[in-house]
Amino acid sequence: MALDGIWVFEAAGIHGWEQISTVFLEKGRYLGGSSERHTVGTYSIDGKKFKATIKVVQHGEIRAVFGGKRKRFSVVFSGKREGDQINGSVSLKGGKSTDPDYPVRLLRQEDLPALP
Repeated sequence: MALDGIWVFEAAGIHGWEQISTVFLEKGRYLGGSSERHTVGTYSIDGKKFKATIKVVQHGEIRAVFGGKRKRFSVVFSGKREGDQINGSVSLKGGKSTDPDYPVRLLRQEDLPALP
């Protein structure tokens, strides 16, 4: 089963899983976005272990994340692939050891379409 494709990024919230963005994985590149943010990074997979280093830029009203309001920040997503789902957590890159990790997951939607 190919890793490259279109995925939905979800974060655990107080009301369950919340859809945050659409993510495109292709040949080691991690690209995502929504009306509130865009993300650019790289990913790798080793067996079932998934790891991505991602730069996040928030648009419009800046929301507090990792204990502070940040327009630009980087995270590390570490997880495990189980079929069409990657379960794991994100941590603030370069953050303090006391900074929280947040439960997240990627849900595969479909293959990337072939370009004409």
